[in-house]
Amino acid sequence: MTMAPSDREETPPPSRRRRRLLAALAALGLGGALLWLARPRVDPAAHAALSRLVYTKLQEPDGTPRRIAEDWRERVRVINFWATWCPPCRAELPLLAAASRAWKEEEVQFLGLALDDKEAVRRYLEHTPLPYPVLLAPPSLLDLTVPLGNRRRVLPFTLVIDPEDEQVAAHVGPVTKEKLDGWIKAALATGTTPP
Repeated sequence: MTMAPSDREETPPPSRRRRRLLAALAALGLGGALLWLARPRVDPAAHAALSRLVYTKLQEPDGTPRRIAEDWRERVRVINFWATWCPPCRAELPLLAAASRAWKEEEVQFLGLALDDKEAVRRYLEHTPLPYPVLLAPPSLLDLTVPLGNRRRVLPFTLVIDPEDEQVAAHVGPVTKEKLDGWIKAALATGTTPP
């Protein structure tokens, strides 16, 4: 029995099928390459610096030893590097104090890392108490902020890290309430920085 031309299924010749297959494979390869390029990049130097920072033993002004990764784990941490001799740092502290109070019901911990003399910090906090812990940081700790985004080693410098100790945001200079709230919301929701 012979089929009428209208009854036969059109099958593309082998060369056309091969071109379609190659085009589909190329599209899949391009899509995979684009996904690979768009993946979040972890800078090994930044990862190592952040790990050293959160596991460094620091002290409160009264001498109580602390480690950020151990004492405030499973929280979003807002870490502000400051000093009593730094006018922009002192100007920023009321905003950080207010933000700390505003976020106190969430899993957010504000921390001040004072790159300063113990007595100077103690005197400052007696006159201007902060609603969050302040830890004394040796000047060498400022070097760890370079791969985290503080290339000039200046103060104030603020980091936001998620509960898994991954950096969400870094900011040189005084922060704004809007930026800080955006970073914290992003860290609480997805662990990523907002666009």
